[in-house]
Amino acid sequence: MDTTRFSADRIGGLIWFVFGAAIVYGSWTMDRLEHLHIPPATAPGVVPGLLGLGIMAFALVLMLRTERHVTVDFSADHAAEPEADDSSFHWKRLSLSAFLCLGYGVLLLGRGVHYWILTAAFLFLHLLLLGESEDVPQRPTLRRVLLAAALALAVSTVVTLVFQHLFLVRLP
Repeated sequence: MDTTRFSADRIGGLIWFVFGAAIVYGSWTMDRLEHLHIPPATAPGVVPGLLGLGIMAFALVLMLRTERHVTVDFSADHAAEPEADDSSFHWKRLSLSAFLCLGYGVLLLGRGVHYWILTAAFLFLHLLLLGESEDVPQRPTLRRVLLAAALALAVSTVVTLVFQHLFLVRLP
């Protein structure tokens, strides 16, 4: 029996890696607009290339991480009922995340609220409402609220500054 496992994480990671590689290739082949005397750091393919590299890096993490779930035994003498999976899919969490993302990206972004404020609010709500594990209490503690606020403000500020000062992109 082959010990190689093709789990959903490894297959998904491989798909994301190929997708990221295609983005990097596409950004590398983009016109650099040298005839317009565009600085290399602001060429059209820089940001997509960096995003493609990021996708590839996270795909590698997804493919290479240690699996913690139990292997299912399909032998004939093992006919017991399957146990409940602790990592069952959470439709409520997915729906809430989709609602927050669509509200942020489709309904609010570019409608007059400054980017960094809107992004900080989106991240704060996402961190507060969609905890990482089942250990998250129903009511947020003061520590959790403060940590979510600090992280949201820090990430929003860094992203805004990087885009405006490094990539020279005006944000709404």
